[in-house]
Amino acid sequence: MAFTPHELKNAAIKAHADLAVRVTGAQGGVATFFDNFFGQLVYRLMTTEATHAWEAQREVPPGSQNSQAISELRWLSRFLDVRGRGRFVPYSVRAEEDKTGNACDIHHLEMAMSQGTTECLQWKGRPLFKTVFDYAMLPMLLWELKPATVLEIGSGAGASAIWMADTVKGFGRDATIYSVDINGVTAGYEGVHFLVGDCNSPLSLFELDLLRSAPRPWLVLEDAHVNVHDVLVHMDGFLARGDYLFVEDSRIKTRELGAFLAQREQRYRVDTRYTDFFGRNATCAANSIFVRS
Repeated sequence: MAFTPHELKNAAIKAHADLAVRVTGAQGGVATFFDNFFGQLVYRLMTTEATHAWEAQREVPPGSQNSQAISELRWLSRFLDVRGRGRFVPYSVRAEEDKTGNACDIHHLEMAMSQGTTECLQWKGRPLFKTVFDYAMLPMLLWELKPATVLEIGSGAGASAIWMADTVKGFGRDATIYSVDINGVTAGYEGVHFLVGDCNSPLSLFELDLLRSAPRPWLVLEDAHVNVHDVLVHMDGFLARGDYLFVEDSRIKTRELGAFLAQREQRYRVDTRYTDFFGRNATCAANSIFVRS
């Protein structure tokens, strides 16, 4: 939506008030860096409103006195618009938003460096191909969802499955991780079953008896990058309400995701608590952390 100047000002005041409640409540009086940034931004715009009048779409020459304020107003307007849609959003809405503004708040270079530069991020000496954003955010999803079953498609070196098993165990929870790859991981690990399967034949990924009986809720992670559409269609036949589907590296899978969701728009919602936790789509799973509805 496009805010009128009056609506934008009121939305900013409300957002700042909501932030203050969170800081004094859940955060015990300690503000985050973003909390401080947002509070300072709203204060600055409030004290200079005589010069910009909350008109985010005003045209101003580059370098003019108001250019910074208008730039800040435009960022604030988009931030509040996206936030106003709520936590669970249809994929088509997110895709349309990407056409009208930045699809990701993290620049390309920061995202490129987010798995490590001198070497790959590791877990117990194994390369863990996660961004630092997902490395910090996924444990929160695991804590909230409390999955009984994790189904990972694309084991890599096995570090991801082992990391998730350790994380869930650290929460004092029980979960079983099934991780499949065409090149099976031979190492054994408590709570993890490494399997061999081929995404070109989705039926080979997990035994049907497992998919029919594995305890819920589920977290399904697709990170194999092979035959993505057909793999998602296959797993869709077994996902139930409340399960999560996490499609990694989705920026190169938009065509497959679009085709998959074209007939399933009502079944899945993007959980923006996680896709946007560090800024819009600051994750490898851009617009693709789904809850089955």
